[in-house]
Amino acid sequence: MHKLVQVYIEHKQLKLNQAFTYLAPQTCVVGMRVEVSFNNQTCIGFVVKTEEFNQTKINEFELNGIEIKEVIRVIDQEPVLNQELIELGFWMAEETLSPVISCFQVMLPKVKRISSSYQDAQMEKWVRLIKVPDKCSDLQNEIILELSIDKRLNEINGSRSSLNTLIKNGYVETYLKEKTYQEEKYKQKLPDYELSDKQNKALELIHSTDKSVICLFGKTGSGKTELYLKLAEEALKQNRQSLICVPEIALTEQMVRRVQERFGQDVVVYHSHLSDHERYLQYKRVSENEVSLVVGTRSAVFLPFKDLAWIILDEEHDSSYKQESLPYYHTRDVAIKRASYFNSKVILGSATPSFETYARALRNVYQMVELDERVKGVLPPIRVISNPRNRRTILAQDTIDFIQSRLDRKEQIILLLNRRGFAPVFQCVECSKAIECTACDRLMVYHKEDQTLKCHSCGLSHPVPQKCPSCGSSQLRMMGYGTQRLEEELHQRIEGIRVLRMDKDSTSNKNGHQKILDAFNQYEADLLLGTQMIAKGLDNPRVSASIILDIDRSLLRTDYRSIEDAFSLILQTAGRSGRSQLQSEVVIQSDLRDHYVFNSVFKHDYPRFFNQEMGYRKLGQNPPYTYLITITLFG
Repeated sequence: MHKLVQVYIEHKQLKLNQAFTYLAPQTCVVGMRVEVSFNNQTCIGFVVKTEEFNQTKINEFELNGIEIKEVIRVIDQEPVLNQELIELGFWMAEETLSPVISCFQVMLPKVKRISSSYQDAQMEKWVRLIKVPDKCSDLQNEIILELSIDKRLNEINGSRSSLNTLIKNGYVETYLKEKTYQEEKYKQKLPDYELSDKQNKALELIHSTDKSVICLFGKTGSGKTELYLKLAEEALKQNRQSLICVPEIALTEQMVRRVQERFGQDVVVYHSHLSDHERYLQYKRVSENEVSLVVGTRSAVFLPFKDLAWIILDEEHDSSYKQESLPYYHTRDVAIKRASYFNSKVILGSATPSFETYARALRNVYQMVELDERVKGVLPPIRVISNPRNRRTILAQDTIDFIQSRLDRKEQIILLLNRRGFAPVFQCVECSKAIECTACDRLMVYHKEDQTLKCHSCGLSHPVPQKCPSCGSSQLRMMGYGTQRLEEELHQRIEGIRVLRMDKDSTSNKNGHQKILDAFNQYEADLLLGTQMIAKGLDNPRVSASIILDIDRSLLRTDYRSIEDAFSLILQTAGRSGRSQLQSEVVIQSDLRDHYVFNSVFKHDYPRFFNQEMGYRKLGQNPPYTYLITITLFG
């Protein structure tokens, strides 16, 4: 007996953004993937609706010349999308003007997407004891004692020949079992943290408010993370789940460590640096309700939770929470939608909230909760140093002297330059044309380490050309600077300085972020140089200085968000200093010391900056006073 199913198929034609009707066996349910025939092609799709077989409806289709085909096969034994996620997909499609199928795809790990040929499970050999022999050698007896519980084959310590004999004689057998994700286990190391009076008041307000979205506005170092952990602890006691989202993979690893050290609890980690198989296994652990704590980047907001108590977006202002490819969505909006389904609350935490979030909190749409004091240390003073007159160098001599003074005191420094690579422009001297990406027309960036030009937009790379692609001249030059060139200059101008560089290039390997941070925290380097990923979440009491370069580029951009982004980057980077009793300071290299943004920066005064910048936003009719839509034409 069959049923009728509505299927969304994956197809290049966006006009096919609709469900098609097929006949399927009774075992097929909503959320499963099916293989179907469409326009003489084999396609895979998601079942979004089922109804009992109706011959009258079939006859109506046939009268209109429409043939109802049977699905070729049902791929899944269990649904890969539950009803809540299907409804979320339709909501996203309507809100973001995206194809429904793209919204379903983004929710799943790669191995569960409809174009994937991946086998769900990777298997490994295990060994188990069937029966104990009446007589056995000493070596065989050692193996039998080991097999009081089943073990992986590669974990057996005894003689392999003795093991093979036991297997051959039927006393021991091997079998295949799905490979599991192995992660470091922590026993509880840290005592329960005692919240301060202000943190307790903030916690009480979070619980008492009838609003489902809370803007947790707290200065850097004010203890926002401790509130996150307290909320997660309460959810654990109620056997409910919590999701903590962070904008950078580097912060994921730090947050996981904090959670595991506090609770001694397994935590699901979910981000793009995991392998496809690891992401699938973590997805499965959430789906089967094996764990209550999840830490991840924006894709974690789509995990198949069963009973979600809290969705926490740390550093909620960060642009990484917005996906800039199809489907275009903001993690904050998806989190709020999911919270409405689970009757849970969303915490939007930041020292520099996005203007949209802060404005809604001021208008009482969101609940405002403030933490206005640092738990440890004080906010460091900030001063501006002019850029060097000699453009052949990046660092002003005053900046070099400032770094040296911290080195003399055996203290550490954070140096931010939000541009990776060696030089952002590779230009022809003869025709003045810069080399552009052949795929997307963006400027190619020179990377000295592997002598390549790379596009930081689409990822295309190729060796440095010997001649200009436009005029054929061999006179090529580099212009500008990135983190690689700055690292080279530091070594040239400060003898013996130990530098760690942290950017997308140096952290491409698995656990690359954490290895660099561990080395820095263990004082294996004097200075941590990096892009914006070092501006958030780092907590090292030895750091007494933060230096920010090239902020003028952001202050001079025409994008209406550029000043807000620059202010956030400055205050977030400044917040890495002054987390102990060391005398700390922040230095900004800039030729725009009279820019109005610095009046608020010097006082760490976000409300003042917000009010001033909102005045300019209103004059320009920019968000949050208006909504903008981008229309891109191709062809």
